[in-house]
Amino acid sequence: MWAVVLLGAAVVIFCAYRLPISRLDLRFLALVVVSVFIASRITIKIPMARGNISVSDTFIFLAMLMFGGEAAVLLAASEAFASSVRLNRRANIRVFNAGVMAVSTFTTATVLHFVFGSIGKLQAVQVPILIEAVCLMALVQYGLNSSLIALTVALKTNESLWASWRGNFLLTSITYFSGALTAGILARLIENLGFYAFLATLPIIAIIYFTYRTYLENIATSAAQADQAKLHVEELNRFIAEQERISKALQESEEHFRTAFDYAAIGMALVSPDGRWQRVNHSICDILGYSEEELLQSDFQAITHREDLGTDLAQIYRMLAGEILTCQLEKRYIHKLGHEVWAATSASLVRDAQANPLHFIFQIQDITERKRAEVTIQTLSLVDELTGLYNRRGFLAFSKQHLNSVQRTNKTLMVVYADLDGLKQINDSFGHKEGDRALAKTAELLKETFRSSDVLGRLGGDEFTVLAAVESDDAENLISRLEQKFKGFNALRAAPYKLSISIGTALLESEEQCSIEDLMAAADKSMYQNKRKKKVSPQTTAERTISSEAVA
Repeated sequence: MWAVVLLGAAVVIFCAYRLPISRLDLRFLALVVVSVFIASRITIKIPMARGNISVSDTFIFLAMLMFGGEAAVLLAASEAFASSVRLNRRANIRVFNAGVMAVSTFTTATVLHFVFGSIGKLQAVQVPILIEAVCLMALVQYGLNSSLIALTVALKTNESLWASWRGNFLLTSITYFSGALTAGILARLIENLGFYAFLATLPIIAIIYFTYRTYLENIATSAAQADQAKLHVEELNRFIAEQERISKALQESEEHFRTAFDYAAIGMALVSPDGRWQRVNHSICDILGYSEEELLQSDFQAITHREDLGTDLAQIYRMLAGEILTCQLEKRYIHKLGHEVWAATSASLVRDAQANPLHFIFQIQDITERKRAEVTIQTLSLVDELTGLYNRRGFLAFSKQHLNSVQRTNKTLMVVYADLDGLKQINDSFGHKEGDRALAKTAELLKETFRSSDVLGRLGGDEFTVLAAVESDDAENLISRLEQKFKGFNALRAAPYKLSISIGTALLESEEQCSIEDLMAAADKSMYQNKRKKKVSPQTTAERTISSEAVA
């Protein structure tokens, strides 16, 4: 910048020294007044750039044709400095702009003098030569002026010279060429008709200026609208509405959507307001097991699990009523093979231009494996890992359900409370691993004795419990069967010890009312009465005493 300033100062000093004062008259003074004090204040902001342009170029070119290059250089430097005073408060920018205009105008005058000879004679040359002269004048002035400033901006912003020039000065070429042609016409008219022709053409210059200003404003408006449209496009939905709005070619948009829809990794479907499948992709067919033709002939209600259909339809009705825009829920579909398919379903309603419901967009992701994992985790929290029986939490939860269902029948409920005798001695004598085997074998014998519909649990340590629905005279038979199971195991001598358990029972008739906790407490009490009557060793066989207690 300072190199340009110093070079411009040298040019101004040189031109001031060489200025042909004798050629200057009131016409030059009028050009100075119009250019420096009027035209310099009439500027236009360049769209999408950091600069401004004015119509003073016309008067600078006119001064060059009428009064020579020196006068034009001084006028250009003065006009540039006056314009910068109004637009920028920094002194270095002001003198830099003046230096640029001085250097570019001096270079333009030098090129014209080298190509056409004396500039002062260009007013009287033939029209083709005059047109060539003004075009060359505009080209050199525009090229050097814009290049110097673009180079400065590029060095400051660390971008390429081409990017800086294209972004800031491409549109300014119109003013240079229109200004040069206008100056050529004015110079010819003044040569033939006198300086009053200049005053008569001022309205023409004003018309050109305001026409160009309107043109730039339209460009700026279009650019602003383009930026706003780009911002909206980024916020549009990724599906049909997004493709339709951001695409300029309908066919290309439909092809992009069709590809994204058909080959999406998750299930996608278009569903009519009454629930019929209008369009489905490959993924949803794989998830549900139906072919595309089979789905298109039915509706989503037909394959929705009955227990989930009410909630599903309620959300659909809320969207149709305008209460919500989208809904997300986890629901069950019925696979073509008959099993349940858990899916995370997202639905949104698309309306037409009249706000009437057009169709729903369904997104369906198979989460069956996740649901199975959740069930597995939940089951693990209710099941004793060693024996496979319910733990205390699981036994209480399922016993309460079993109690409510059995009480509606004529069967008697029996709670069996069992304690594995001598577990501590087994652990001390043979190790905890063998103690675990004893617990697992006890659980196995309980499973073999009772029905699969009965609820069996290990409450912790060596304590087991069973809730069974029996006929009034079956309780003793079940206990006897359990006794035979233990005797049979001990007869096999499969372990270095003999298994023995102490048992207590509690009975509840169908017409009686009692909680599962009360039944367990009664059976526990009965079991300890039994346990106190015997002493069991892991190396000996002990006879079990069976004690039953009816609980009212």
